[in-house]
Amino acid sequence: MLFEISNEGNVLEVLRSWGVALVTLVWTCAIASAEDDADAPTPDKSPSKPSDAPLPSCLDQTIRDQLGEQLKPRGVQKRDFKKNKKIVLHGHGGLYGGDLTSSSWIAGGSLGFFFTEDLGVQAEFALTPLTLDLDAPLNKFFGDNRFDPGMAYIALGNLVWSPIHAKLKMGGGIVHADMMFFAGGGRTFHDAVQGLSFDAGMALDLFVTRALTIRFDFRDLMAVEEIAGETRYTNNFVTTAGLALWIPSGL
Repeated sequence: MLFEISNEGNVLEVLRSWGVALVTLVWTCAIASAEDDADAPTPDKSPSKPSDAPLPSCLDQTIRDQLGEQLKPRGVQKRDFKKNKKIVLHGHGGLYGGDLTSSSWIAGGSLGFFFTEDLGVQAEFALTPLTLDLDAPLNKFFGDNRFDPGMAYIALGNLVWSPIHAKLKMGGGIVHADMMFFAGGGRTFHDAVQGLSFDAGMALDLFVTRALTIRFDFRDLMAVEEIAGETRYTNNFVTTAGLALWIPSGL
């Protein structure tokens, strides 16, 4: 009986020893494998050559081709016209809105020169009839002629600044345009106008060709006027449209 117990104890001791040895061996192998993985270089997932890259989807390529046929890249269009070192001849006509006088037509022209793309000068001459619609009733009331209507001749010199270049979509194309501001002074030759005249305003040039532009301008013509016994500083608003010819043409 004692022999059997002793043998059973020896068997358990042997199994315990083998178990410990087996666990130690497995643990040592696991640590060695983890160290080898840490020391190994990380594989580069990106393709080394363009030919190794995956092929694009046929559906994506078809959609891209269809969009490429329908959409046209716009980007930023360059200036198709430059004003630098050019002479401009401008003829215009429009409406003269008198402060003390009646509204009437105005017509004239100008000669300008641009020193740079943004800065230039111009000399302008225009004429407009100065009339007073209330003159007839006043003549009947006072019994004399209190206003002598006649043609007014306007001579002005202006400094022109063009800081804005724009592109306008008209019809199926793009039209280039310049926004200009100007100011200056001169004389209005008429008996009812006293002293110097001054003007300030803005203009829009639409470049329809490399030599011709359509110009719209709006200005305030300021002068001291004596009309029907009243003398004061007036603001006369002038709006015109015309054509401008640039010399030399092209860029």
